[in-house]
Formats: sequence, structure tokens, C-alpha cells
Amino acid sequence: MSENEKFRNMVLAFRMSELQNLMIFAGRSKAGRKTELQARAVELVRLSSSDINIKIKELSTSMYKSLGSNSATTSSTSNQGATYSNPYTDPIPPSPPPSHKLVYPTYPDVSLKKLPFYKIEETLLKPCSLQPNGNGRFQEQNFTFYLTPGQSSDISNSSYRNEQGRPEYRKQIQMRFSLLETSCEQEDNFPSSICVKVNGKLCPLPNPIPTNKPGAEPKRPPKPINITPLCKLSSTTANYINVSWAVEVGRAHTVSVYQVDNLTYKNLLDQLKAKGQRQPDYTRALIKEKLADQDQEIATTSCKVTLACPLGKMRMNAPCRASTCDHLQCFDAQLYLQMNEKKPKWVCPVCNKPALVENLLVDGFFMELIRSPRLPADEHEIVLHNDGTWDPLPPKKDDYAQLASKPVLPPPKVMDTLSVDDSDTDTTPTPTPGPSGQGANKRLSSEDVDCITLDSDSEDEFAPPPPKKRIRIESSTESQSNNPPGSPDLICLDDD
Repeated sequence: MSENEKFRNMVLAFRMSELQNLMIFAGRSKAGRKTELQARAVELVRLSSSDINIKIKELSTSMYKSLGSNSATTSSTSNQGATYSNPYTDPIPPSPPPSHKLVYPTYPDVSLKKLPFYKIEETLLKPCSLQPNGNGRFQEQNFTFYLTPGQSSDISNSSYRNEQGRPEYRKQIQMRFSLLETSCEQEDNFPSSICVKVNGKLCPLPNPIPTNKPGAEPKRPPKPINITPLCKLSSTTANYINVSWAVEVGRAHTVSVYQVDNLTYKNLLDQLKAKGQRQPDYTRALIKEKLADQDQEIATTSCKVTLACPLGKMRMNAPCRASTCDHLQCFDAQLYLQMNEKKPKWVCPVCNKPALVENLLVDGFFMELIRSPRLPADEHEIVLHNDGTWDPLPPKKDDYAQLASKPVLPPPKVMDTLSVDDSDTDTTPTPTPGPSGQGANKRLSSEDVDCITLDSDSEDEFAPPPPKKRIRIESSTESQSNNPPGSPDLICLDDD
């Protein structure tokens, strides 16, 4: 007797209670007559699932133990089951079409993609299948994991306060969901209509991304979940996870829990620098290859490259590019890592191709350029030649033309400036000490005399001012500090 025939006889000998238990275990409907349940059980045997076969043996053993039957009774019952399935005496109705809800292995061999900013230290719950129980669309399942004394101590001792004053942990307990797929490494993927509770407390999940497709459910961004604040950091109590989700046809998911070390961009930058630099000769060879004459109509002997990072538009400190990129342009490693720490995309800012952290390398040739004394401090562009050498970018012809066409302003007139200052402001420089007459004669000029003549109170405009009045006016200017502010002569002359 074949193995399938043996299990087929077992399920045909089951009572209603064993058949219903088998249907519940397999995620099938337990409703219907006994013949219908037997047909579904025979279909499960045909699928040859190891979990189903183990459950059938378990149910068969418990059934005969409860009956207290011996081996002879077992044989008789088995034969009776065989005759019961005779199509001439009691034909079995045709089997229903296979159900889409299959029984998944409890711990499938699923491997998840590594996350650059999280270093896995311990696996607390390896990827476990979300197993539907029944034909309902919405399902619910519980999971349990424990912490060792060392793990709970490491996590507790890694706590700190962030910038907002909230408690954070450098070592975290991380939960991840993924598709049940063993062909390749899987990214984070959330089931539909998921809701998670950790130790009875609702766990916050990434907000769904809105979609414009009609009838399509918004998907959550692929991210891990930090459940450290909701866990019991103790080795004597268990941690419970309750997951509810909606079943999708042809898609199954897993859940897993890890203890990870949360890294920052500084840690990744140190790791990148510790890998060493790409040799400058490699970049020189790449320059010669790109600028070589390959039967082109116009030979390229040089090209212009900028030393400013395309992300920050400033000169790079650690120029790097991925080994999967074929362009010469680099980008700053620190800015690139900072950007991906906030929003992980890992896409090259130059060619928009994937630039994973494990493929990044600091370019030694561009490091020499940045540190070279030939490069001006305010210059961010250079010219690469086809022999692997370089030169700073020469000044543009427009700059020379701009300097040549710039008008030359005449030097300012000293007399005009002094004349305006003397007439409009009170900051007239005082003459050198000496007799008032001498000081006045030294300051007077023909322009001063004309101004005094026009502003004088004399009725005859064309009469020259008497010398006596001119000397008196200038001497009164010198003695301004001795006269009271209300002197009419002084106010009139100074205002003009």
C-alpha cells in the first residue's frame, strides 16, 4: 500500500469531529455533510503536505485511543473504510475545485535583505508564516518570543535621550514583514489591512502611501518596525505579538523579530573610509578610455568635470561613486549617506542607477584633486585631458571683456567736496590757531566770496561786498563758539 493510500484510508475512517479538526487545521471550511468533508480530506491527502500528514496521524492516534480499540479493531476499521469508498456501493461525490488557501510551512526558508543602517545581532523570531485559519478574509494569529538576560541587559543599557528629549535605544527590537518567497532575498512587505499589537498595545505602523488607482488599497512603505518601547525588557517574561490581516489570493507573508544595532551615517562613513580608496591609476585609465579616439568623427581630447557634489552643490570632502557606475563624476559620501539615512533610496545622483552602500568606494584620483595646491579655493571645475592629466578651468573670455569694457570713473574733485561740506554741514574743519584775520584770509577763495555776495543782505546785487564785512563774516564764523545760538548774523550765514 502506498503512502497516499494509507493516509486516504485514515481520513475515510475519521468521524465528524476528526474531519472538522482536520479542516480547521488546513484552513478549509468545516461546514457540510460527512461525505463532503471526506472528499475535502481526500483532496488534502492528494496534495501530499507534510504538515497535513502529521496532523492526520495525530488525529487517527487520538481517535483510536479514545475508543480503546486494539490492533484487530484498527484493521477492521481500516478495511471498512476501504469498502466504504467503493464507488459501486457508496460513491463519493466529485471533489470540489482546489482551494487557494494552502497550508504554509511554519518556518519557511525566507531570507530578508540586509538594511544598511541596522546590524543584526540576534534572531529572536525567525521568519514565521502568517497561517490562515478558516475561509474568512480577515485572519488573526499570535506569536511569542523571549529575551535572554544578556539581550535584555544590552538593550536596556543602550537607552539615551534624543533631541526632543524622548527615550531612544541604540540597540533595538525590530519586527519585519515580508512575502513568503524563497527564490531570492525579500524586501519588507506588509500584508493587506494589517494591524499589530505588542503585549496588548497597538503598534504604530508606517503610514500608507496614497494611490490614484480606483479600488486599489494604499500600500505601506517597506520599512522595519521598532517595537522596543512596547516590549518587556526582561528574561523572565514572554513578549506576545498579535497580528491581524486580510488574506490575499496567491500571496502569503511572514513575520520575524530581530535584535539590531541602529547605526548612523557617521558609522557607515567610517566603514566606507576603512575600506580604503580606489587607486588613482584606475581612474586615470578610465579617463584615457573615455577620451580615446574610437573612430569618432570629432575626437575628444578633454572634458570638463565639476568637483561640486550634485547633492549639496559644494566642493566634495569625500568624493565617491559606486563600482556599478561607469561615469567619472563623483558625489560626496557624507551627503549621500545623510540623505539615505532620512529617506533610503540608494540611487546614484548622477546616473539614477542603484548605488548600494556595499558598492561605494572613495576615489583616490579626485581626492588628489581636492587636496592639490594647483586648484584655487573658489574653483569647483577642472579640465581632464586624454592623457590622464588635469588643469584648473581657465578664465572665460567674457570675464576679460567685462573688465575691459568697465568704464573708468574720474577722480573726485577735492574743491567741490570741500565747497559742499562747507555749505551744507556743520563739520567745517577749523583753521589753524592764530589771529582771526589770518585764519579767515587763508580759508577765503573766489568761490567763497561769490557765495557770500549772493547770500548777503545787501540791496545792490552787483556791488562788491565791502572788505570790512567779508572779514567780519569770516571772523564771526570762527567765533561761533563764543556767540549765543540765537545770534541772527550767525544763523543767517551758517544756514546759507
